[in-house]
Amino acid sequence: MIISIMKKKQALAITDDEKAELVQDMEALQMFAEKKCLNPDEKLDYSVQSLFIALFTSLPDTRPLSMSGYIEFLVDHLAIMPIKPQDKSAHPPSKNTIQLLQSCWEKGPDNVFLTMPLLFLHLSDTDNECSLAIGHLLQAVPEDYTSVVDPFVQNLSSLELWRLKSVIQRLISWLVVQGISGFGVWIVAIMESLASRGEFMMLRDIADENAYKVARALSFKTRRDDAFAVLRFLLLGYTHSPKLFNNVVQGLIPLLMSCRKPEDLEFSTQVCNLAQILAIHFGDNGDIEAKVSKARTFLRLPIVTRIDALQAIRDSSWKKSLQIQNTSAGSRTPKFTQPLGKVGLVNLGNSCFMSSALRALYCSSEFKNAVLNSAQKVDSTKVMTTRLRDTFVGLSTSRLSVFTPSPLYKALPDWLNDGHQQDAAEFTKILFSRLEDESPISKDALSSFRGVMINQVKCGTCTTVSTKKEDYYDLTVPLPKSDYTDLQSVVDVFPSEEVLSEENHNMYFCDKCQSLQAATRFTMLGALPLNLIVSVNRFEFDTKRSRRIKMNTPIHLSESIQVRVQESHEAQVYDLYGVVIHSGESANHGHYYTYAKEPDEPGSVDAWLLYNDTNISRSSFDGMQQALKSSRADTPYMLFFRRTGRTATLKNQNQVRSDLFGGSSSSSHGSNSFNRDREQQTALLYEQQNDFRMEELASKVSALNKITVDIHNEVHGQHALLDQNSNSFNDFGTSFATTIKKLNVMASQQLGKSMCWMVSAIVFVFFIVYFILSRTNSPE
Repeated sequence: MIISIMKKKQALAITDDEKAELVQDMEALQMFAEKKCLNPDEKLDYSVQSLFIALFTSLPDTRPLSMSGYIEFLVDHLAIMPIKPQDKSAHPPSKNTIQLLQSCWEKGPDNVFLTMPLLFLHLSDTDNECSLAIGHLLQAVPEDYTSVVDPFVQNLSSLELWRLKSVIQRLISWLVVQGISGFGVWIVAIMESLASRGEFMMLRDIADENAYKVARALSFKTRRDDAFAVLRFLLLGYTHSPKLFNNVVQGLIPLLMSCRKPEDLEFSTQVCNLAQILAIHFGDNGDIEAKVSKARTFLRLPIVTRIDALQAIRDSSWKKSLQIQNTSAGSRTPKFTQPLGKVGLVNLGNSCFMSSALRALYCSSEFKNAVLNSAQKVDSTKVMTTRLRDTFVGLSTSRLSVFTPSPLYKALPDWLNDGHQQDAAEFTKILFSRLEDESPISKDALSSFRGVMINQVKCGTCTTVSTKKEDYYDLTVPLPKSDYTDLQSVVDVFPSEEVLSEENHNMYFCDKCQSLQAATRFTMLGALPLNLIVSVNRFEFDTKRSRRIKMNTPIHLSESIQVRVQESHEAQVYDLYGVVIHSGESANHGHYYTYAKEPDEPGSVDAWLLYNDTNISRSSFDGMQQALKSSRADTPYMLFFRRTGRTATLKNQNQVRSDLFGGSSSSSHGSNSFNRDREQQTALLYEQQNDFRMEELASKVSALNKITVDIHNEVHGQHALLDQNSNSFNDFGTSFATTIKKLNVMASQQLGKSMCWMVSAIVFVFFIVYFILSRTNSPE
């Protein structure tokens, strides 16, 4: 009914008002769908879920915006879909739901990687019957995404690994009994991952229970490709005993003899080569080798030499370490290969704040190596340490094109992994804090980021100086109040001086004076770390609008900066190697991505890469500058620097900035050339600033006029209220004086001292209450 009504409104919406009303109706349906379908506390039954599937199919604008929750709803719906095994219709019930998932996949590979773990969780669920619709979904996933299987298997515990046995047996059953094609590559991918975990006993059990059934499926031409890929993996890995081969080959030889047609030539060659390899490996097995030779001669198929046979056995061994093999099922290298063997991070739904920071931390070689190469075993209860190391292992495994950091994301506090956009700098602080609390290994890893800050407070009354030293892992610096700034200006905030006073509402409690006093606070850098993290404070609270806002002031980046220690005239030189970018106009929404380069990066010195979730592309420092210049909403937020060991003499701060923008020369001619270059660059900066200023000038003048009028009206109202309160207070003073005179008369007439004192007390209390009320109502 709703779908029909909305379809009619879509067809009849002609005017702008009608179209606006239609948009509002769609948004209302979308909000209702999100509330019902994405609520983990409210499980809908299958019939209600089907109504929402029909809604999403007919009205795409009603689909939920939260991609992770929406995908989970669709996969869960498929998992409980009642499909009869004999249902082989061209339009199964799962078709619409799978098409909805495919439309999600078309928006980016991240959505495929969000789907796959959910799919495998349902396949491995031994407590509930898995619907055949999940098989149809797996059939629809492109084979290029088999690379997601290995990280999924590697993250499973030893107990959870045994659930994969039922997954493989379920897929083999669907392949052999139901004849669903496309499963072979997935079955082989799971078994290869099990082999990389050393689960050889499980693979032997799977081979003993399923090899013969898979061999029988070779009789059906539509199932041959999948069945042969599985059978080849099982037989070439099962080399400890000829028993399995002897049982299977008895059925393979008659099948081989029946493949005489030209279209069967490729298949018969594959089967004959497999039989020859195993016959050579196991040696004399009665008449089996003779039967294989007879079938080969009859079909005029090529001979497999002993050298080739032994090489094939070695290449297909289950004990082939952790390297993923290319079997006859096809290559498992995904189509979206990453540059330089890098690994992308799957966006789990607004988890880009974590991925972007992890990217820069991973490019911090000292920190990365300390996490990866720790010789001391870390207790498994140290959740953050172990999961960070697992994530870094995933990023360093070049055979994978992507990695899903779900375990690390789930280890974060609940308020940080609730599916909403969070702060990348805040994530880094939480990560470092948890690592520091968990393990001495983590403390060693963090040492490359640890510096010392000195805070000195000088009392304005007694001139006593209080000094306090504290460690820091990152420096949060304010953003200059300007339309444009350079990187050196951003970091030139130390040493800093701050006035603590009553006017600023931050007076200092002096231990010597034992009271609040005006004071001056000095902040200096006492020691600098090897790797320096600078977080730009772009977000502030707007008291007028009562919400957080983002300051989009552009920063002209430079490849090096100079940082002073205390009041030294020499500065340490730091090179930029990572920039976390916040993209968006709002403080509460947006996207994070990272530009970074590793110190041991092969190739060019300027080997910058752009890391944007699963997408990784080559870039350069100039390319980054141009990209940031073209979009005012894309702003540097976190900056990562590495100490070079070089020092620079600081004559003054202006000289530092000029060196960063232009360069220097010992000769007067070079100095004049530098000055001309600097003037040109300054002129260019001013020209860029004028564009920003002119856009905001008119709105600022208008706002200033309005504020002036508002202030005038407010002051006028406050004066009127003060006059009213003053008149009331004068009237009360007159009444109070009259009352006092009467009391004096009563006392003089000796009408009773006790009565007089009682009345006086009542009048005094009344006066105090009235005074408090009058002060409360008066303006502050």
